[in-house]
Amino acid sequence: MAGLSTLPSELIHHILTFLPLSDLLTLGLVSHAFLEHSRQDTLYQTFVQAHVPGYVVPKPSGLTWRELFKLHHPYWFIPKNKIWFSDSPHTGKLIVARYDHRLNAMEGYALVAERRQPTFQTWSYNQQTIVHSFDPRIKLDLNAPVLRLDARGYECAVGSVGHRLQKEIPLNLRDDPPHIGSGLHTQLVLARPRSADTITQATPIWPPLTMPSYARTVNESPSHFRDLSHRPSKLHELSAAHFRLRRWMEFSTRPFGGWRVGEDVTTWATLPNECYTPTPQKPWQGIFVGDYAGHGCEFLAVMQPDDPKPLPEKAEAVIRAREREGSVSSGGSWNTAPTQQDEGVEVDWEAEQTTEGGEHHDMEDSVATLHAWPEISTADEHRDHNDHNDETMYQGRIEAVKLTGDPNIPRGEYTFIAPDIGPDGLIRVAEEDLFKGARIVKSVGHIAFRGFVNDDYMTSQLILISHDRLAQYWETFGHVSFYQRVNIDDFTKI
Repeated sequence: MAGLSTLPSELIHHILTFLPLSDLLTLGLVSHAFLEHSRQDTLYQTFVQAHVPGYVVPKPSGLTWRELFKLHHPYWFIPKNKIWFSDSPHTGKLIVARYDHRLNAMEGYALVAERRQPTFQTWSYNQQTIVHSFDPRIKLDLNAPVLRLDARGYECAVGSVGHRLQKEIPLNLRDDPPHIGSGLHTQLVLARPRSADTITQATPIWPPLTMPSYARTVNESPSHFRDLSHRPSKLHELSAAHFRLRRWMEFSTRPFGGWRVGEDVTTWATLPNECYTPTPQKPWQGIFVGDYAGHGCEFLAVMQPDDPKPLPEKAEAVIRAREREGSVSSGGSWNTAPTQQDEGVEVDWEAEQTTEGGEHHDMEDSVATLHAWPEISTADEHRDHNDHNDETMYQGRIEAVKLTGDPNIPRGEYTFIAPDIGPDGLIRVAEEDLFKGARIVKSVGHIAFRGFVNDDYMTSQLILISHDRLAQYWETFGHVSFYQRVNIDDFTKI
């Protein structure tokens, strides 16, 4: 330290720019001189910017960079991870988190997709198929934030403990002061990760094992997560991959005998950036939006894992049946279709499509009606069909997990899996105009009745139209589902 202190101030400052926050704070304990060095404001500008992807944060008004960073610590992990998805039953929710310097607040808005009026085309490969266009309008729902962390919320933090890590932060989602008056109230709660060696298939965790994650946490609690053991007491116990939102309705202020009803707690998780960022070797990785018929548009994570988990047993059974019994029909599609086995009895999918009350209960609601892209062209700029000559890209598995779901296939479940996009999984390279040049590989699609009952997989064909566009041909249903890439970075900018 004596040697370091003899260096010119400019050189010491340059050295300190390489230190993480914990080391910088430790250095400040050495002496008054190093304390002054460690509090240089420009060092904290780097810390702020490192947690705000998407745009350059301007200098805060009325605050130093150090004061700004300290104000929102330790919640900077929320905008840094950008996307967060919840465990809300069946449907879930996907938000994009960002820091807004204009309000000096961390905000999270729901990402939504809206259908446009479809057009129709025919598929020459299968004349019985009518193709509906799919050109969704994707945007943030800016009408009301799902979360907003600001100075007022920190000041109103509630809880019996004396430090912020275990307190609940009221979210400023409306103009009224937080935690006052009737209406809907929301509080943010930090979470602790669950030790990986204590997690089994039966452990209630979020995110589920179908998704990669830095860490997992439990998402069931008899106390509604009021037990402080669910919250970090020290910084190293904090999960930077989770947070929780407690919501309830309050009918009047508590000093006058008010009460709360309908309380629920949702657990939120993020995805490792590398799992949805495309690379030259994994060009199809990403966040996609798909058309799921009567359920509307849903978001999914398309991944190309290096070390994929074993296939679900039912998916494996369908793939084995395809290899054992399947053959290419005269129409060019595989003619085997899965059946659900329940205690040795085959379930007739067609017969199960009407409920006892006569309500139409169509399993096809869990997949898309036949949809394609507007103004589909064979031009090179609209698809990467020449890429099939580059075999380095075509290897391994492509799998898609729902980030938002529906009553048939809920959030956190597989929606399709292509076990091998290489030569072993290749069906053909399309020659018809609609998908000309696209590589088509064997896949399976996840299906279920309402309530995720009798879920199973059926044979399908994944159509690799381009790196930003995928399609799935559901052979038994005679439908094609389309998926379009979502550029998350477009929604993190202010």
